Amino acid sequence: MYNYIKKKIKSKNFNVGIVGLGYVGLPLAIRYIRSNISVYGVDKDSSKVKSLRNGNNYIQSISTNYFKKHPNRVSSDYKILKNCDVIFICLPTPLKNKKPDLSYIINCGKNLKSIISMGQVIILESTVYPGVTRNFIKLFINSKLIAGKDIFIGYSPERENPGEKNFSYKTTPKVISGLTNNCINIVDLVYKPIVGSRHKAETLEVAESSKLLENLYRAVNIALVNEFKIICDKLNINVFDVIKSAATKNFGFQKFLPGPGWGGHCIPIDPFYLSWISKKNGYNPIFIKNAGRINHGMPFWVLQKVFKYFSNQNLNRLKILLLGLSYKKNVDDDRESPTFEFIKILQKKKIMYDYSDPFFDSIKIGRNFNKKLNSILLIKKNLKQYDCVILITDHDKFDYKYIARNSKIIFDTRGVYRNFKEKNIIFC
Repeated sequence: MYNYIKKKIKSKNFNVGIVGLGYVGLPLAIRYIRSNISVYGVDKDSSKVKSLRNGNNYIQSISTNYFKKHPNRVSSDYKILKNCDVIFICLPTPLKNKKPDLSYIINCGKNLKSIISMGQVIILESTVYPGVTRNFIKLFINSKLIAGKDIFIGYSPERENPGEKNFSYKTTPKVISGLTNNCINIVDLVYKPIVGSRHKAETLEVAESSKLLENLYRAVNIALVNEFKIICDKLNINVFDVIKSAATKNFGFQKFLPGPGWGGHCIPIDPFYLSWISKKNGYNPIFIKNAGRINHGMPFWVLQKVFKYFSNQNLNRLKILLLGLSYKKNVDDDRESPTFEFIKILQKKKIMYDYSDPFFDSIKIGRNFNKKLNSILLIKKNLKQYDCVILITDHDKFDYKYIARNSKIIFDTRGVYRNFKEKNIIFC
């Protein structure tokens, strides 16, 4: 079976199935489609399935008519994966009460059990803690199938970079791993049509841990520069000028910019995954937890500056505009956005607020919202009605000069205005 599937993949005569057509699964599907490989998709969200069949795109940066031409290749039913040679699992792994929630993956494993057959390749791309892939296999593999001989198992952490137009797996290496030597050889061949350079990790657990380290590196450095921002604020020093100077060093320093907190599916989640499994195995991390506290506390710190500025006024009469809902600039992705933390605090204090974001016309009911909230149009009449604007997400689509000219005061958490001459800016 090993030689058979190896030959089939080498010839690019294989079918790909993808479970989870979100910010990881859909771009992955597009890459194989562009390589002229047949793709089948499964997503439990029927609205996504309907959108793809109609040729509509629920992720603004991705456009495809593939599933409109092949409506039978996308479904909420796992049965369409029966004839797939390779199956990728690209499902979310959120936190629940600050603990890993693997329910999406567990349910997937149970659904796969009835369709898995000899010769198939199963690759997990979801972010998990070390050991999950090895245990995940037990949910669907039966005693008749031998891994590395009859069926092939791999893990490869995603490295998507939303909002970066030049991102490509042709230039960005991908970490891959397999349960056995045969498995990793097959996994390598699977990625070869879409990934220029593949790094073979020694074990599944090494590959799983590498993803956590990548995002932990970013999380702690973001926390470091955010804490440094607080110190500079106390010393009345412009933190962006300091960073600009330090960044001239061409060795031993990488520039990170402060912000209003952290966001996205990875950076606020992965440190908790690593902390959880570490604590379970006898060590309670200190540094990682402190980084989490700093980043999570930034919205409160920013708002404390806002409240101090308006200390002579009745805070309940304030009207605040939150600029940006996306967790990072130029993407239509609001997962774990710090803006939601700002909203929670403002709601608790019963302070009036609105938001504006070119990527989100509205915030739907949910996320502690009991009514739909629409994005405010950034025109002079609207801007003038707010006591202040808090710049949270620095989208390129915003006209910053116009916003500054027509706003009373702007609290800039991203340093957008550091090279502007506007006087009504407070950096925080």
